[in-house]
Amino acid sequence: MSFKSTYLAGAVGAGDTDHYCASQNLKVGDLTLTVTLTPGNGARIVTCTRAVDQAADTPGTLLVTGKNLAGQTITETLIPGANGILVSGSKLFASVSKVTAAGWEIAGNNDTIIVGMGAEHFVSESAGTLKGILITVAAASAINVTDGAETIMILPASMAIGYYEFDVAYGSLRVEPQGATTISVIHSPSLPTTYAK
Repeated sequence: MSFKSTYLAGAVGAGDTDHYCASQNLKVGDLTLTVTLTPGNGARIVTCTRAVDQAADTPGTLLVTGKNLAGQTITETLIPGANGILVSGSKLFASVSKVTAAGWEIAGNNDTIIVGMGAEHFVSESAGTLKGILITVAAASAINVTDGAETIMILPASMAIGYYEFDVAYGSLRVEPQGATTISVIHSPSLPTTYAK
């Protein structure tokens, strides 16, 4: 079985509601991206939040295009909610290359939109094995390791520099240092979600 190494430097567990697109007017067409990569060498869900200015615009859709952890191009459609409501997708994006808005109709002033990412940081989105974790810089912060929403373990802040072997199976793998700890996670690579015929 082959394994890969995912390098994580510092806390990666925070979400950011405008990570990909800072506040901009809703329109039909491609939104302006501020960054394209998901931080922490992992993948996260994409989120959007709409701000209504006077009369609410007729909402449309956002088509998010990017790559998953297996390097495949993926898309997901988000439907922005009412004023200030955070809407979350379900697919995990390692990068976002484009966000395309469609179906908007302005009613008075332009509503605005931000596009961001969720807090949960995945290093593998398919079943595999967590072989081990190499701690190269230790800090007084825990490391959360979960299988989707179920906790596998929480490594305490007192963990010393070194390699820790686990050989634990998972369905999907989230690893989230909570502080300035630098680690390499040795795990099974993400598998493609579809195959060419």
